Amino acid sequence: MSITVSHVTPAADASHNGASPRTGDPVPGDLHLGDPVSLGAALIAGRKVAPDATLLLMQDHREAMAMFDAHDEQTDPVERAATIRRLFRALQRHMDIEEQIFYPEAARATGRDDLTGHGRHEHDEARSIMARIDTVLARGESTDQTMGELRHAIDHHVKDEEDELFPIVRDSGLDLYALGRRLAARKVALLYRTTDGRVPGIAYEELERRMTDRMNEARRLLVIGLRDMHAAVRLGDEMLKVQLPRLHTLPQMAARLEAHRRDKAAQRTRIEHILDALGEDRSALKDMMMAATGDFATRLNAAKGDEVVRNGVTMFGMAHYEVAWYESLVVLAAEAGETEAARLLAECLAEERAMAAWVGENLRGLLLSHLDARVSGVKDAG
Repeated sequence: MSITVSHVTPAADASHNGASPRTGDPVPGDLHLGDPVSLGAALIAGRKVAPDATLLLMQDHREAMAMFDAHDEQTDPVERAATIRRLFRALQRHMDIEEQIFYPEAARATGRDDLTGHGRHEHDEARSIMARIDTVLARGESTDQTMGELRHAIDHHVKDEEDELFPIVRDSGLDLYALGRRLAARKVALLYRTTDGRVPGIAYEELERRMTDRMNEARRLLVIGLRDMHAAVRLGDEMLKVQLPRLHTLPQMAARLEAHRRDKAAQRTRIEHILDALGEDRSALKDMMMAATGDFATRLNAAKGDEVVRNGVTMFGMAHYEVAWYESLVVLAAEAGETEAARLLAECLAEERAMAAWVGENLRGLLLSHLDARVSGVKDAG
């Protein structure tokens, strides 16, 4: 995708109408450089969750400073000019989304109009320096001094935001993920305005609606899945509890299942923590019904002579069933923007994968040992 070079405000950009070599035409030096809106583009494709607003803005800060470094290291005038223009576009998009969305929301949440007003003032200073650099570029003169001024101004602005404004915003209770979704959507909309026309424009409101609907649906499915998984964990624990006393002839298996009962307890705690954090009921009645059903099933199996065989096969199936469920829940948590939930569910997934692998590797040996015990006449061999 070929990117235009304009860094000016939207009104000024419209007056050029794409005719100026400095403000409208594609720049060859830009063609192989990445763009800091890649996160926003990925959001449109549905491949990443919405970011924390402050982390998204901090990512912009890091990318801007990296472009300053790239400019300082380059010696070719064409490449330096291309980097400057790319930096200007990134800075302008960053300042636009802060002024249009982040600063108003931050001011409402914190009551600190002074801090957001200071940020706007620093943006104006940066734009003034960028205009001077644009003039220097047009004359073909060295930009070293003015670029040094701009770097100093941006570095000062970054410190003001990250050391003072952002911590206050984080403590304000503002929904940073919802705000991050809006910032990312606006960022992509601004990118489309500066393309060469091959990418169709998409309204910012439509982008935000798509991402909001996607996250809300993912959250709804996550809650349903968590309730079902909570019940399944209780059922699995009931099965293990009934089976363990009958495994005195299989001490290795008994030890592994006892360890997995501890895993189950930890999984149950994690799921309950996530449901509490989401403000959701744990669906205790459904859990009780499923646990009772599981207890009935295990008691029924206990009366049969092939309990070890049945439960070995059941464990193999249950382990893989829970792996599939946890994999699905991790995906849904990530899509819903619930990063802490995704992390906790990934721990559960790792435990179930380990159990599934162990059962798979030991099922044959379990059945042969059980068969030997039965033939030898060992009491309560199953």
